[in-house]
Amino acid sequence: MGFRKDSFATVWSAEVVSDTLTKVRLSISRKNKQTGEYETDFSGFVSFVGTAAAKKASALKEKDRIKLGDIDVTNRYDKEKNTTYTNFKVFSFEMQGENAAAAPAAASTEPQPQVDDGEVESRLPF
Repeated sequence: MGFRKDSFATVWSAEVVSDTLTKVRLSISRKNKQTGEYETDFSGFVSFVGTAAAKKASALKEKDRIKLGDIDVTNRYDKEKNTTYTNFKVFSFEMQGENAAAAPAAASTEPQPQVDDGEVESRLPF
């Protein structure tokens, strides 16, 4: 599966760098159907970027399972060192079993008036 959107990863460590950046060591594996063994497709350090993602990632513990959301991979070549640096970034993720659709935005519990009841709305600010 590799490092891509909607893949599941296992967290091995998390280190807070700043309010908007948390560095996480994670791995992504898949099961070999012929041998029954798990093979690592990706393993490395990933930057969880943005206030919400970094804060949520700071609470991750060893062996937590997450589902990657929005991600990005960039390369930078340093001519003087003759080295290419690859940066992996995650902007959103879910804990395994967490369902984003099950937690909609704060729903109002106040009863809503019907559209055709003919009453003038008294809660208007003017």
